[in-house]
Amino acid sequence: METILLAEGDPLEARALSSSLSEQYRVVLCADPDRAPELARRISPDLVLLCLAPSYGAREELVRRTGLESGGAPLVVLSSEADPAVIEACLNRGAVDFIERPCGPDRLRRRLASALLRLPSVGIESPFGGTSPAIKAVEDRLRLYAESSYPVLILGESGTGKEIAARALRDFSSRRGAPFVVRNCAAIPEHLAESELFGTERGAFTGAVSRPGALELARGGLLFLDEIGEAGQAVQAKLLRALETGEFWRLGARKNAAADFRFVSATSRDLDGAVAEGSFRLDLLYRIDTLIVEMPPLRERREDIVELASHFALAASRGRASLGPEAIDLLSGYPWPGNVRQLRNVVHRAIVLSGGAEEIGAEHIVLR
Repeated sequence: METILLAEGDPLEARALSSSLSEQYRVVLCADPDRAPELARRISPDLVLLCLAPSYGAREELVRRTGLESGGAPLVVLSSEADPAVIEACLNRGAVDFIERPCGPDRLRRRLASALLRLPSVGIESPFGGTSPAIKAVEDRLRLYAESSYPVLILGESGTGKEIAARALRDFSSRRGAPFVVRNCAAIPEHLAESELFGTERGAFTGAVSRPGALELARGGLLFLDEIGEAGQAVQAKLLRALETGEFWRLGARKNAAADFRFVSATSRDLDGAVAEGSFRLDLLYRIDTLIVEMPPLRERREDIVELASHFALAASRGRASLGPEAIDLLSGYPWPGNVRQLRNVVHRAIVLSGGAEEIGAEHIVLR
């Protein structure tokens, strides 16, 4: 008989859950969820069922510690707080499933049986999801670069997670918790780009008011400029000066300001080709590509497709839906030209088309 460690702080709920599960499993009760990691280490259960109240402030750290101490056993979270952000945080920190309360006994037993059959991902805290060698190499490089102050250029196709990589650089470093400011150079109209990035002083042009730009907002933290290959020549020149001198001017300002931030940029464009055609400055390229990270396309990390898709399905369905075997086969065999972003959108579409079903089938998967 398999052993389940049940961590439930409410005595009435603990009694009801124990009664429901004891016919099929050996249940070890932990009345204080904070002690779940310690008890998991001592008894090495086959599965951990961690029950969290909505007000449990340290849930993410508790999930992480419990997963690390469970000896590879799958970790399932049961909670009535099924906000997608909460679900995603728990899944990112080692849970293989998230079940929303209220949950009937039959449904709970089915989900636990499914969790016992999965390969556990406990203890894995990759910001990207997945355990493939390709994504592990990216994470290792980001950790290596994190404490440096040099600029980082992130390369990769659209949808591969370049912004996630930039955020990971901040979170892996001593700047964790500091500002993370994102601007997409392709989305800013050229006539607004300088004021958006460098700020303005009142009277700099008709209607101008005094306001900080992205460089000031990122002070002490990290500034991430996505699609930097789309920046205009004027912005490139001012950005180069800011990176070289550590100072910049708002539009219309009479004095300079310090540029105190870690600079990270990204592009899906061939910057060497852009230099050759004259649309990107060679001196700026030399300045921003001190450290380089290349994001692998999803077709080069196929081992991660099922884990990512399951993650998206659980988060989008508030912990209710999982992928059926035919859906898994369909998703696994697709080339994913739009990468992780496309996979996420396909799974979200499947959740809607399934009409609230607990299992996503191949008939719910629409690929194009």
